[in-house]
Amino acid sequence: MQAASRHRCVDYTLHAIVSVVVFDRARLADKAYQWIKDQILARELVPGQRLSVPAIAEELDLSRSPVREAVQRLVQEGLSEERPHKGAVVASVDVLELVDLYEVRAALEGLSAQRAVRARDAMLLEELTAIHRDHRAAANDGRLADVIRADMLFHGRIAAAAGNAQLVRSLAPLLQRMSLAMLAGEQERTAEALSEHEAVIEAIRAGEPERARDSMTDHLERVRTRLLARVSDTEEVAL
Repeated sequence: MQAASRHRCVDYTLHAIVSVVVFDRARLADKAYQWIKDQILARELVPGQRLSVPAIAEELDLSRSPVREAVQRLVQEGLSEERPHKGAVVASVDVLELVDLYEVRAALEGLSAQRAVRARDAMLLEELTAIHRDHRAAANDGRLADVIRADMLFHGRIAAAAGNAQLVRSLAPLLQRMSLAMLAGEQERTAEALSEHEAVIEAIRAGEPERARDSMTDHLERVRTRLLARVSDTEEVAL
């Protein structure tokens, strides 16, 4: 009986130690992930640049394991991509891919805005208004990284309010890819985007699901139409 009790104590202790180690590694991986992502948004790391695990680990004074996990997470989210003989690099997005991304976003985010109306409350409206205010301030100050964060936060918050986990999982990698596109200059005209975001907020505030859906869909389709025109102009030049 005593031996069995000692074995249980040892098992509990080992389990506790393993849990602490796993939690600590996850925390360090999160730290590395956020640092790399911030560097990408600040344009310190640019499309095509190699994400060197040893160099990043040294920069952050971390072991290579959590940095490697962070880079793999970025690959999964579309912010990084694996290239032969080079490893992971900061990903890039071309115009044709953007056209496809906006088509999918328009369908999914129209649905998310429509569903968000059902979940609207004072807290959601306050959060969207605050995000919109921060977005405008960042645009006025020319803070591109903060403009991108606010834009992604706006769309992500509405998706979360939709109350559909599959919808959120489907949209998350698309929004990450969009952040890269905005960094590369393929960004929405900010003044128009802010006005269109405001229309979505007002539709949600008014409790009109179809209007919210249409406002969000129109917002994204306008950008897609502009991108299609750019592709057409490029093809004409090539001819």
